[in-house]
Amino acid sequence: MIEAGLALLSSRLPQAPVNGILLSRLIQFLGRDMGAMLEHHIRPVGLAEAEFRVLTTLFCQPDGVAHPSDLCSRAAQSPANMSRISDALVGRQLITRDHSAQDRRRMVLRITDAGESLVRSLLPTLFGPLRELFSDFSDAEQLQLIGQLKRLAAKLDEAARPGIVEAAPTGIVESAP
Repeated sequence: MIEAGLALLSSRLPQAPVNGILLSRLIQFLGRDMGAMLEHHIRPVGLAEAEFRVLTTLFCQPDGVAHPSDLCSRAAQSPANMSRISDALVGRQLITRDHSAQDRRRMVLRITDAGESLVRSLLPTLFGPLRELFSDFSDAEQLQLIGQLKRLAAKLDEAARPGIVEAAPTGIVESAP
Protein backbone atom coordinates (compact mmCIF):
# COMPACT_ATOMS: atom_id res chain seq x y z
CA MET A 1 0.00 0.00 0.00
CA ILE A 2 2.83 2.38 0.87
CA GLU A 3 4.62 1.64 -2.38
CA ALA A 4 1.43 2.24 -4.40
CA GLY A 5 1.00 5.58 -2.66
CA LEU A 6 4.62 6.46 -3.34
CA ALA A 7 4.21 5.58 -7.02
CA LEU A 8 1.35 8.07 -7.19
CA LEU A 9 3.42 10.65 -5.33
CA SER A 10 6.30 10.12 -7.74
CA SER A 11 4.03 10.60 -10.76
CA ARG A 12 2.86 13.93 -9.34
CA LEU A 13 6.24 15.01 -7.88
CA PRO A 14 9.00 13.28 -9.87
CA GLN A 15 11.70 14.84 -7.67
CA ALA A 16 10.35 13.09 -4.55
CA PRO A 17 12.99 10.86 -2.89
CA VAL A 18 10.81 7.74 -3.11
CA ASN A 19 13.43 5.34 -1.72
CA GLY A 20 14.18 7.64 1.21
CA ILE A 21 10.49 8.06 1.99
CA LEU A 22 9.92 4.29 1.79
CA LEU A 23 12.92 3.59 4.03
CA SER A 24 11.73 6.18 6.56
CA ARG A 25 8.23 4.73 6.66
CA LEU A 26 9.51 1.15 6.96
CA ILE A 27 11.86 2.10 9.81
CA GLN A 28 9.00 3.89 11.60
CA PHE A 29 6.69 0.88 11.21
CA LEU A 30 9.42 -1.51 12.32
CA GLY A 31 10.19 0.60 15.37
CA ARG A 32 6.53 0.72 16.33
CA ASP A 33 6.03 -3.01 15.80
CA MET A 34 9.23 -3.98 17.60
CA GLY A 35 8.26 -1.73 20.49
CA ALA A 36 4.87 -3.46 20.63
CA MET A 37 6.58 -6.87 20.65
CA LEU A 38 8.77 -5.77 23.56
CA GLU A 39 5.79 -4.28 25.41
CA HIS A 40 3.95 -7.60 25.04
CA HIS A 41 6.72 -9.30 27.03
CA ILE A 42 7.38 -6.65 29.66
CA ARG A 43 3.87 -5.32 30.30
CA PRO A 44 2.91 -8.32 32.51
CA VAL A 45 5.55 -7.21 35.05
CA GLY A 46 4.21 -3.65 34.99
CA LEU A 47 7.05 -1.94 33.14
CA ALA A 48 6.79 0.42 30.21
CA GLU A 49 9.31 -0.01 27.41
CA ALA A 50 11.24 3.15 28.36
CA GLU A 51 11.45 2.03 32.00
CA PHE A 52 12.73 -1.38 30.93
CA ARG A 53 15.33 0.24 28.66
CA VAL A 54 16.61 2.43 31.51
CA LEU A 55 16.64 -0.52 33.91
CA THR A 56 18.57 -2.74 31.47
CA THR A 57 20.96 0.10 30.69
CA LEU A 58 21.68 0.44 34.42
CA PHE A 59 22.04 -3.35 34.65
CA CYS A 60 24.79 -3.16 32.00
CA GLN A 61 26.74 -0.39 33.74
CA PRO A 62 29.77 -1.15 35.90
CA ASP A 63 28.44 -1.75 39.41
CA GLY A 64 24.90 -0.98 38.13
CA VAL A 65 25.47 2.74 38.68
CA ALA A 66 25.05 5.78 36.40
CA HIS A 67 24.12 9.45 36.45
CA PRO A 68 20.69 10.29 34.99
CA SER A 69 22.30 12.59 32.39
CA ASP A 70 24.48 9.71 31.17
CA LEU A 71 21.46 7.44 30.91
CA CYS A 72 19.55 9.97 28.79
CA SER A 73 21.66 9.34 25.70
CA ARG A 74 22.24 5.65 26.40
CA ALA A 75 18.52 4.98 26.83
CA ALA A 76 17.37 7.62 24.28
CA GLN A 77 15.36 9.62 26.83
CA SER A 78 14.94 13.33 27.45
CA PRO A 79 15.96 14.67 30.88
CA ALA A 80 12.31 15.27 31.81
CA ASN A 81 11.32 11.75 30.84
CA MET A 82 14.36 10.37 32.69
CA SER A 83 13.08 12.04 35.87
CA ARG A 84 9.65 10.46 35.43
CA ILE A 85 11.17 7.04 34.69
CA SER A 86 13.53 7.31 37.66
CA ASP A 87 10.62 8.19 39.94
CA ALA A 88 8.68 5.14 38.72
CA LEU A 89 11.63 2.77 39.12
CA VAL A 90 12.48 4.16 42.58
CA GLY A 91 8.82 3.78 43.56
CA ARG A 92 8.95 0.11 42.57
CA GLN A 93 12.25 -0.30 44.46
CA LEU A 94 14.03 -1.40 41.27
CA ILE A 95 16.60 1.41 41.54
CA THR A 96 17.81 3.85 44.18
CA ARG A 97 18.59 7.54 43.71
CA ASP A 98 21.22 9.22 45.87
CA HIS A 99 23.48 12.24 45.74
CA SER A 100 26.89 11.66 44.20
CA ALA A 101 29.74 11.41 46.71
CA GLN A 102 31.96 13.41 44.31
CA ASP A 103 29.43 16.14 43.49
CA ARG A 104 26.40 16.62 45.74
CA ARG A 105 24.62 18.49 42.91
CA ARG A 106 24.52 15.31 40.80
CA MET A 107 22.33 12.31 41.40
CA VAL A 108 23.41 8.70 41.10
CA LEU A 109 21.05 5.94 40.07
CA ARG A 110 21.82 2.39 41.21
CA ILE A 111 20.00 -0.80 40.29
CA THR A 112 18.75 -2.71 43.34
CA ASP A 113 18.90 -6.45 43.89
CA ALA A 114 15.20 -6.57 42.99
CA GLY A 115 15.87 -4.65 39.76
CA GLU A 116 18.76 -6.90 38.86
CA SER A 117 16.66 -9.98 39.57
CA LEU A 118 13.86 -8.66 37.37
CA VAL A 119 16.23 -7.97 34.46
CA ARG A 120 17.86 -11.41 34.84
CA SER A 121 14.46 -13.10 34.69
CA LEU A 122 12.91 -10.92 31.98
CA LEU A 123 15.70 -10.52 29.43
CA PRO A 124 15.94 -14.23 28.55
CA THR A 125 12.21 -14.23 27.66
CA LEU A 126 13.09 -11.82 24.85
CA PHE A 127 15.92 -13.90 23.40
CA GLY A 128 13.65 -16.43 21.66
CA PRO A 129 11.45 -13.85 19.92
CA LEU A 130 14.55 -11.91 18.81
CA ARG A 131 16.20 -15.05 17.45
CA GLU A 132 13.01 -15.87 15.56
CA LEU A 133 12.68 -12.32 14.24
CA PHE A 134 16.18 -12.38 12.75
CA SER A 135 16.27 -16.09 11.83
CA ASP A 136 16.13 -15.37 8.09
CA PHE A 137 19.26 -13.21 8.33
CA SER A 138 22.73 -14.74 8.49
CA ASP A 139 25.19 -13.42 11.06
CA ALA A 140 26.97 -11.55 8.27
CA GLU A 141 23.67 -9.97 7.12
CA GLN A 142 22.84 -8.95 10.68
CA LEU A 143 26.26 -7.31 11.07
CA GLN A 144 25.82 -5.54 7.73
CA LEU A 145 22.38 -4.25 8.79
CA ILE A 146 23.80 -3.09 12.13
CA GLY A 147 26.51 -1.16 10.29
CA GLN A 148 24.01 0.44 7.94
CA LEU A 149 21.65 1.43 10.75
CA LYS A 150 24.56 2.92 12.71
CA ARG A 151 25.49 4.99 9.65
CA LEU A 152 21.89 6.16 9.37
CA ALA A 153 21.78 7.00 13.09
CA ALA A 154 25.01 9.00 12.77
CA LYS A 155 23.55 10.96 9.83
CA LEU A 156 20.38 11.64 11.80
CA ASP A 157 22.42 12.82 14.79
CA GLU A 158 24.49 14.99 12.44
CA ALA A 159 21.34 16.50 10.92
CA ALA A 160 19.94 17.18 14.40
CA ARG A 161 22.98 19.18 15.54
CA PRO A 162 22.20 22.37 13.67
CA GLY A 163 18.54 22.11 14.70
CA ILE A 164 17.30 20.65 11.40
CA VAL A 165 15.70 17.67 13.13
CA GLU A 166 14.26 18.01 16.63
CA ALA A 167 14.62 14.55 18.13
CA ALA A 168 15.79 12.72 21.22
CA PRO A 169 19.26 11.20 20.91
CA THR A 170 19.14 7.84 19.20
CA GLY A 171 21.63 6.13 21.45
CA ILE A 172 22.26 3.70 18.61
CA VAL A 173 25.76 4.86 17.76
CA GLU A 174 26.82 4.20 21.35
CA SER A 175 27.02 0.68 22.65
CA ALA A 176 23.84 0.86 24.72
CA PRO A 177 21.50 -2.11 25.08
